[in-house]
Amino acid sequence: MKKNGFWKGFGSGMILMVLIVTLCVTATATSKRSIQVEDGIGITLNGAKFTPRNVNGKEVSVFLYNGTTYVPVRAICEAMGLDVSFNSATRTVVLTTADRTASQQQGSTGTASSNYITVERAKQIALNDAGVKESSAVFLRANLDWDDGRMQYEVEFYSGNTEYDYDIDAITGAILSSDRELENFQIWNNTSGNSGSAASGNYITAERAKHIALAECPSGSTVVKCQFDWDDGRAEYEVEIRNGWTEYDFEIDAVTGTIFSRDIDNDRW
Repeated sequence: MKKNGFWKGFGSGMILMVLIVTLCVTATATSKRSIQVEDGIGITLNGAKFTPRNVNGKEVSVFLYNGTTYVPVRAICEAMGLDVSFNSATRTVVLTTADRTASQQQGSTGTASSNYITVERAKQIALNDAGVKESSAVFLRANLDWDDGRMQYEVEFYSGNTEYDYDIDAITGAILSSDRELENFQIWNNTSGNSGSAASGNYITAERAKHIALAECPSGSTVVKCQFDWDDGRAEYEVEIRNGWTEYDFEIDAVTGTIFSRDIDNDRW
C-alpha cells in the first residue's frame, strides 16, 4: 500500500510539473503581458484629422504608454507614402520609401512602373514647359517625394542665368507648380573630357570633387552624396562622406576645387 501510494503521489507530482513547464514555455513564446495605457490620442496629417484603420477598414487605437505614443505602423506609414510589408520568416516589418520603390520597379532600363511616370519623363515635362532644350540644362535635382497627400517629382534645373523649379504629379504627369528665378551667374558645361581639373569657364567634374573630399578622410570612407549647387553667389559641390559612425560634409568650389567648408559629426547610422 505504501508503494502504491508513493507512485500515486509521484504521478500527481509529475503531472503538476509538466503543467508548470508548459505554462512557462507558453508565456515565454508569446511574451504576453497586461499594461495600463492612456487612450484617446488623436492624429492630424497636414492639418487634417487622420483616423488610422487596419486592412479591413476597422479603426485602430492610438495610445500612450510610459511617455511613448504607439501607433499602427501600416496605417501611419502608408499615409506618409511608404510601402509596408511583413517578412514572416524574420518577423520583421519592412518599410520602403516611395522613391526606392519606384526605382526598384523602374529597374535599370528606366521604364515606367505600373503607377509612376519615370524621372526622365518628369524632367522632359519640365523642359518642355520651360521651353529649354535638354542639352542647355543643368539638373540639380529630380527626385520622387510625398507632399500634400500625393506622390510628385521635384525637378530643379538651371539654363543660362535662370533657375527653374517644378512639382510634377508622379502618376498623371500634370504640373502642380512651377517657378523660375533670374540668377546672377552663367552655367558652363565641362565638355573637355579631362579628369576634372579646373579650366577657364568650366567646372570641375563631380568625380574630381569626390576625390578632393576623399583625400581629407580616412581610408575606407564612402561617398554617399555629391550634389552640384549654387550658394552664396558661387557654384559648389556638396559632398557627404561616411566612415563607420562618422559623417564628413564638404562644400567645394566648383571652379577651383577649393574646400571652403567642412564639418565632421560622430553619429550612429
